Amino acid sequence: MNPAISSHSPLSDLPIEILLIIFKDAAQPTFSQREKYNKKNPYSTALSLCLVSRLVRRTILPDFLHTILLRRRHSVKKFADALLMQKAYAEEQSDLFFDYTPAVQRMWICEAFDYSLNAQAQSYSWMDVMHESYYKDFELKRNMSVLLPVILAAPALVVDRRHLKFILELEGAENARSSRTDHNISGQSGKTKSLAIIQQSINYVLNVYRNISKESVFFASIQHLTYLIDLAEDSSHFRDISSGVDSPKNRVSMWMRDLPWAYMKSLETFSVVYPHLPAPYDFQSYVTWGLDLHVERLTVSAALYKQDPESFPWVTPPFPVTDPGTKRIESDGLSFEVTRDKTHLTQLLCSWDKAWASGLIEDEVVL
Repeated sequence: MNPAISSHSPLSDLPIEILLIIFKDAAQPTFSQREKYNKKNPYSTALSLCLVSRLVRRTILPDFLHTILLRRRHSVKKFADALLMQKAYAEEQSDLFFDYTPAVQRMWICEAFDYSLNAQAQSYSWMDVMHESYYKDFELKRNMSVLLPVILAAPALVVDRRHLKFILELEGAENARSSRTDHNISGQSGKTKSLAIIQQSINYVLNVYRNISKESVFFASIQHLTYLIDLAEDSSHFRDISSGVDSPKNRVSMWMRDLPWAYMKSLETFSVVYPHLPAPYDFQSYVTWGLDLHVERLTVSAALYKQDPESFPWVTPPFPVTDPGTKRIESDGLSFEVTRDKTHLTQLLCSWDKAWASGLIEDEVVL
């Protein structure tokens, strides 16, 4: 690689140690940027700095890879291609090889942005878009098989049900192969502690949990499970919850009843994340252009719920609204927490990706 700093640059007089600190700081992804990610890639500076030199590349890659945001189909393919390239570097014993797996701590995998673009540009119905995606499942499954070791090693994962289905199928197939040669596979421990599932109106994947392998270390390792609500479908219902006028019992207990409890041996909490929308707010703006909103998290103790789901102490309305920047314990096993900062959300054609990448909907796992 050619030197990127000319001899007359002010940076050329700095010690290499100071330069690497500057590059490392400059390479931090700009997830909290005001611009939309499709207009400005939050990884753009890091990608450019990787071209400065091999030393700079190796220095900034751990921070670059800490949070991986795959929000489009081609993003999944590009990351799979990058992993295959690292495999080739390893086989060639090249000094360009870098092991991505231990560096990745947080992953987001969802193609909702592609669906939104298609729906806006071509006036497709959601079902039309999903029908078209069936033809691309083969390529997606192949790419997901490349990503699987990184996914299973990441402490925190956010995924939609379509990709979760592939993860479970691929893990099951891998477990079946391994069990033929390693009879102690069930004694292995998973590394994913936090799993967030994106609820979508285009959720055509039904009974996704039936694909869980009996030997699944992925689900057995999950300590914190979170549902990110479908903003288009569920905003109104959870608006009433954040306003203290409706109990979360019916909606949340319905989701909890469907959980594969037999496989989730380590589960400590189940949470639901939704916009904090106490009255008054501009409904028309939220539906169309969007609003800068706080984010609210409702958390249920899995252990207490499992003891007796029918007598779990759900809150009875009316109950107090939780203030921004505070956490309120409503009862044993039930709490509400609202972020101090805001993120831009709109009810239609919107995703949680920026709120997640910026850390606004982080759960109890400390990374």
